[in-house]
Amino acid sequence: MQIIDGQPVFSATDLVGFLACEHLTALELAAAARLVRRPVRDDPELEVLQARGLAHEQRYLADLEAAGRKVTRLPAEEGVEDRGQRLRRAAAATEAAIRRGDDVIYQATFFDGRWLGYADFLVRVEMPSALGPWSYEIVDTKLARSTKASVCSRVSRVTPGGSNKRSGLINAQNSTDELGRKLPASR
Repeated sequence: MQIIDGQPVFSATDLVGFLACEHLTALELAAAARLVRRPVRDDPELEVLQARGLAHEQRYLADLEAAGRKVTRLPAEEGVEDRGQRLRRAAAATEAAIRRGDDVIYQATFFDGRWLGYADFLVRVEMPSALGPWSYEIVDTKLARSTKASVCSRVSRVTPGGSNKRSGLINAQNSTDELGRKLPASR
């Protein structure tokens, strides 16, 4: 949970955290109100996992491009203006790419002022929607070799408030995970 434009903004991770432990949500709210400090610790193992996760995502991106898919790479939120403006701009760029019918959208942002979500990839599928003869499936890259319930919950909430699902822009019923691949045994 975070404060953006003076308002609490929630993510799918916050929803999963609340379902797992209401006390965690109370601590997050207190941290957002600056009543307590979030613990920060160096974790070299976590850094290795993050690096491997990014490498996995980059491999999947390369696989899509090698298969001839045209990828729209949305810019990361950068700039000097406030975070709310950056998120609204990123969400508008995502929606514009969706409405154009871009083949693959990399690093999509969804933000409606109360919910914030990111999708690693939106992959166009030829399934009718409010857009026309196409819609999108969410592909989330994960190092895990199997999907966990919390990931399903996060993917189903990636579109804030379900707004894009309700308008038919995202076909979240067929969302998938691009899971980690088993590494060959070393000899």
